Amino acid sequence: MTLNKQAQLIRYQDCPSTPWKNGGGSTKQLLISPINAELTEFDYRISIASIGSNGPFSLFHGIDRQLVILEGDGVELSIDSHEGEKQINNLGGEERILGDTDTTEYKQLTAIDSAFCFAGETSITSQLLGSDVIDFNVMTKRGVFKAHTQRLNFDSIFIEEHAAITNNNKKEHHKTEADTTIIQLLCCLDTMTWEHNGKFIKIMPYDMLIIKSGEDIKLAATVPSRLLRVTITACKS
Repeated sequence: MTLNKQAQLIRYQDCPSTPWKNGGGSTKQLLISPINAELTEFDYRISIASIGSNGPFSLFHGIDRQLVILEGDGVELSIDSHEGEKQINNLGGEERILGDTDTTEYKQLTAIDSAFCFAGETSITSQLLGSDVIDFNVMTKRGVFKAHTQRLNFDSIFIEEHAAITNNNKKEHHKTEADTTIIQLLCCLDTMTWEHNGKFIKIMPYDMLIIKSGEDIKLAATVPSRLLRVTITACKS
């Protein structure tokens, strides 16, 4: 997909589902850059996975990852603390330590928690807390790009004015003056309507909007609704 000057809508239902080799789940890739990149050479990637069994995370060397639970009871992560301690400290959510604290730490993630950030090299095993899980994944090439993922809620109308990072909201996005916004995304978690160019477009759960810098986005819903906002920036060279 080539980005143009207007906001683009990626339909979740149109994204092909790829089963995992271990049979424990499947992934729908919503966005990857460059467009034809393989999983060993991308700059950034957005995907939604369905998890139906316990098992280890795939390793992505040189990649920073963010994980958000969208549906289901959640997961408990067993994290190799020698590799992952830096990634799980001060990230919020429920944490508990069992057994040998020098080797493994445990973290529970549910559908109300903020994004969990970790290095793609970290050895992590996931165990379902109950029902199957759907999760949202953001991956960026370390040292080249970085992402900020935020949960948003609104009652009836959501307006994203001039969708770009300004001096007024740099702190919110953990952005420095040296960073440059590459892309901003809204993943809609509920059914809503997008008002665009005088038309009203129905947005279904997990559809994603790619927002042009400087463009206003207006969404409407009849019930309280949820979004994920992802901002990807280029790191200082």
